[in-house]
Amino acid sequence: MTKQRIVDLSLPIIDGGGFGRPARLSYYDHKQRGKIMAATLGIDPQDIDHRANAMEEFSFLTTHTGTHFDAPYHYTDTTKGEPALTVDLIPLEWCFGPGIWLDLSHKAPGTDITADDIKVAVDAIQYKICPRDIVLVKTGAGASYGQDSCDNMNAGMTREATLWLADNGVRLVGIDACCWDRPPELQLDSIKKGERKGRYMEGHRAAGNRGICILEWLTNLDQLPHYGFTVYAFPVKIERAGGSWVRVVAIVEAI
Repeated sequence: MTKQRIVDLSLPIIDGGGFGRPARLSYYDHKQRGKIMAATLGIDPQDIDHRANAMEEFSFLTTHTGTHFDAPYHYTDTTKGEPALTVDLIPLEWCFGPGIWLDLSHKAPGTDITADDIKVAVDAIQYKICPRDIVLVKTGAGASYGQDSCDNMNAGMTREATLWLADNGVRLVGIDACCWDRPPELQLDSIKKGERKGRYMEGHRAAGNRGICILEWLTNLDQLPHYGFTVYAFPVKIERAGGSWVRVVAIVEAI
């Protein structure tokens, strides 16, 4: 009999934290909500038993907070001469499929993950990438999620590494970090120093040119076999948005 094991690959959206743009969340419990509702509607709190449904108010939250899904429009306005897809237009069949994960955690934060690095990682698990595989990259940055400077803890995918995946038919990729590329702050520091000009967000832009979507801030990749599992990553449908929050899970078939 075949049994399924579900692995959650998503990190929670949290209040604050050491991010460049942290979320700010305000929580209201049942009694607080009851008091607010009674005062707003002009009714006696006793008539609603001094309580109402608990709710959370998001005072600030970007669509790239927590585990999220980047659509091609996030990084380019056109893909192969056509308008780049926003997240609400992504075909659902792109959002699930066979997954593999590659261990690039030996690469130091701020360094490049090259096409050769990806090829070596694929060879190490004795696998051949197939069209529509969902390729997930472990850098180790996910372990620092929410801590100070957690946005600066990953190695980044280069243009040629991204294009190599595209050439192998990959439509959806992911990484356990805030960014598919080198950390944005480090990229900009390099540009200010006169280094790496013309390479800003090179991995993202290569993905956009080829119509690839990106999952960022993944976790628990090492709880999976390197292949032999299915990834499910359906983004929240936000009209005309370049990205959206997503609950990413993997299902492993265990005999």
